[in-house]
Amino acid sequence: MFIPVPSAIRSKSNSHSHLDALQAQPVEGSTLKSAGRCLTGWLVGYLISCVSSILFFLIGHISPAKPASTAVTWFTAIYGIVFAVIGAAVGASFSRKNALGIGAAIALTIGVVAMWSWYETPDHAHWTQLIAIFLMAPAAQFGSLTRRLTE
Repeated sequence: MFIPVPSAIRSKSNSHSHLDALQAQPVEGSTLKSAGRCLTGWLVGYLISCVSSILFFLIGHISPAKPASTAVTWFTAIYGIVFAVIGAAVGASFSRKNALGIGAAIALTIGVVAMWSWYETPDHAHWTQLIAIFLMAPAAQFGSLTRRLTE
């Protein structure tokens, strides 16, 4: 049974099909170079977040193992979020094409290290780990997303 289809619904031939043949061919060693940039971006991004957090606790004389006041908790959370976003944005700038993957790797590393720290210190306060898991890790992914969207 034939059903007539209006011309507006019919698929039109792609007038740019000749451009498909003009795809850039991968350069020899480009995969290794891209992987190196991604690895470097992940490492630099995570280190920005990690080192800034360590310096925050050392300079501020804040013990992450003890319970903290509400003000200290809020300030720590804001500081951690800001540096997670900065770290992910800097890390993602190493390879904008892979920015979301780099941000996901940084976020995953922040979360895994926080969970490992929680596991290793069961008798300590875990407010810093909660901040890292629920606020800093998503902020790192967001930081890479903003880097991906800005060209």
